[in-house]
Amino acid sequence: MRGGTAGSNRERALSEVIGFVLILGIVMAAFSLYLVYGVPVQGRENEINHMNDIKDQFVAYKIGVDSLWTNQQTGLAMSTSFPLGTAGQTAQGSTSVIPVLQPIGSSGTLGINQRTTTPEIFTVSSASYISSNTGSMFSVGPYTIPIMQTYSNAPSRLMINLSTTNASWANPTPGSIQVSGSGWNASVNITPDISDCLTPGFGTNVTYQTICLGSDITVTVIKNGVTSLNRAIVYSNITQNNPYTINLLDPAYGLQSVITYPATITFSTMGNPALISPAVTAVYAYQPQTNYTYSVPLGSVQYSTSNNYWIPQTYYYQMGGVFLSQSDGITYKLPPEITFANNGNGNMTVNIVALAYDPADSGMIGGSSPAQISTSLKTDYGNLPYAPISPNTWNASINITTPDPNAAVMWAAYLNAAANQTGGIPTTYYTAGNTTTGSYIFLKGINDGNPHITLTGKTANLSVSVQSVGST
Repeated sequence: MRGGTAGSNRERALSEVIGFVLILGIVMAAFSLYLVYGVPVQGRENEINHMNDIKDQFVAYKIGVDSLWTNQQTGLAMSTSFPLGTAGQTAQGSTSVIPVLQPIGSSGTLGINQRTTTPEIFTVSSASYISSNTGSMFSVGPYTIPIMQTYSNAPSRLMINLSTTNASWANPTPGSIQVSGSGWNASVNITPDISDCLTPGFGTNVTYQTICLGSDITVTVIKNGVTSLNRAIVYSNITQNNPYTINLLDPAYGLQSVITYPATITFSTMGNPALISPAVTAVYAYQPQTNYTYSVPLGSVQYSTSNNYWIPQTYYYQMGGVFLSQSDGITYKLPPEITFANNGNGNMTVNIVALAYDPADSGMIGGSSPAQISTSLKTDYGNLPYAPISPNTWNASINITTPDPNAAVMWAAYLNAAANQTGGIPTTYYTAGNTTTGSYIFLKGINDGNPHITLTGKTANLSVSVQSVGST
């Protein structure tokens, strides 16, 4: 009986060991399953959340940069922090007391102008009216012989330059320059000042002669046979050998509304050729230029991750847009600053903001601690010199030169979608695509000899630096 009891005890002890081993096996199996499935899921979730944070930071960065250039804040440095990785930030959880049950933290790099080995270039070329302050001047003469000038489009100023070698006149007949066109004429006169005129001589045998000691510059304007200005004084009590200038296209003279272009204008003079010296300068606010080109290296601010559980991703900011790059291509999360609009009848509008980083700025920081980007607007911001008229352009080409084939495909897709789908411009008015060197869109509009494109452009050059701020 005792032997039987001892055997039962051994069997009970053996069953307890087997139970413990089975329980341990179940625990190890669960532990292994968590390591194989649970940890990667947690790590994947951490890295997805981290990449969403990075995207949000780039969106905030774009908003900040937009605020800099729209408000022209050249003296202000904007700082934006980016968490470089998940290590020590999002990896902790309920199992963090057991290090092996934590996902491995990821890291990343934040770089300035590090996206490609050679710079990516933005170029816009066009046949446009370009703003200008240049003018063509010619002397009017000889006297009584008219000079005819034809102007195909309106100058911003039509300057009449007049001077005299003698501001005191014994003859009250003024010297003047006569300007006339279809339905209008004007004269710029050297007119004796009646308040400075004397009439000497007494008696029946004395010849009376009016002597005027001073003169004014006056303007007379006749429109459609009606005198709208009669010797209106522009300069009073003039001095000799001093040039005086009158802009006949000043709104005060009311000629802008009666001159239609192309216009042929006739210039002639009256008076003593030894005493007055007239000349005319037509100053244009803009001139047609068949191949105006603006080109700038774009640069970028870029974050690249070293994810362990999620797809390796790269976010970058360039030309006012936020882009996401993966192994299968590049897409834009926020569009760059190039927009199109269809105005109907073959007319269209193109707006460009050329946001570029100083090519001399560079740097890169890697790790998992936060890093900070400091950005400021340089003082050389401004507008591209397209004439402020609508339309102002016959044709235009926008090109992005890049060594990255994925970027070339993305830019071509964006330009085509922005022009056609967003802007509503028919594909018959433009062509878009990508080449081995980049991508392009060529806007041709209607080929009838007239401009049909309104092109506007701004430039905003940025200075940027990167530095580590450590863990918090």
